[in-house]
Amino acid sequence: MPLRETEAIVLRTYRIGETDKVVSLFSRQFGRIRGAATGAQRPKSRYGGLLEPLTYIHLWLYEREHRELVRINSAELLESFFDMQRNYRLQLAAQYLAEVGERFLPDREVNERAFRLFLAVLRGMKWSGEAERPLLYFNLWMLKLGGFMPPVTQCTQCGRALAEDRAYYGNEAIGFVCSECRDSRYSRSVPGDVSILLDGLSHTPLDTWLHSQAAAPVVREARRPLETWIEIAAEKKLVTLEALADEA
Repeated sequence: MPLRETEAIVLRTYRIGETDKVVSLFSRQFGRIRGAATGAQRPKSRYGGLLEPLTYIHLWLYEREHRELVRINSAELLESFFDMQRNYRLQLAAQYLAEVGERFLPDREVNERAFRLFLAVLRGMKWSGEAERPLLYFNLWMLKLGGFMPPVTQCTQCGRALAEDRAYYGNEAIGFVCSECRDSRYSRSVPGDVSILLDGLSHTPLDTWLHSQAAAPVVREARRPLETWIEIAAEKKLVTLEALADEA
């Protein structure tokens, strides 16, 4: 078994017995993987706090043939986002990133752009102390990278440019429709300037947006359809969305 190495972001950890952990990781070189960390729960474990969720690490591991789990050999800290845990909303936002990563990213599929997105969003939340814009940016680009992001400036039914007053969406299909195509499936709506905002973010880096201007009033409204579409694409309800809604 050759020793391999990769950068990785810890998504979740699970206890196994008294002393061991299974760690869900999004790695740069291997995609989303799960690894066994022997002795990780011992008081004097060599891993320390390196395998805590949303820690950015350099990882050395062994891949075992015909085994789902890799074996974690050692790890080195690259960047910690632990201080964000002091802010409850940022903590929830970070947990949402981890849940989407686990539900949305295919096993062992390398995705360099998604890896850079995770780092950019975590760093954006850490630097700015806010959750709304980084979460909106994350949702938009996860949908785009997964091939699920619909056109946001035109109706998905008729192709007509969306009116500036309202755009409509529902819980069963991805995309906006215009008032002419709206039926009972599209019971929710957002202001027309949400479409303009989302279209602009397709061409704007997150750090540029965070540094250049204050958050627009419609940012939180713009998140809602994207979160709905992520749940549709993932085919699963996201537990952290309820907690984020309660904190809104």
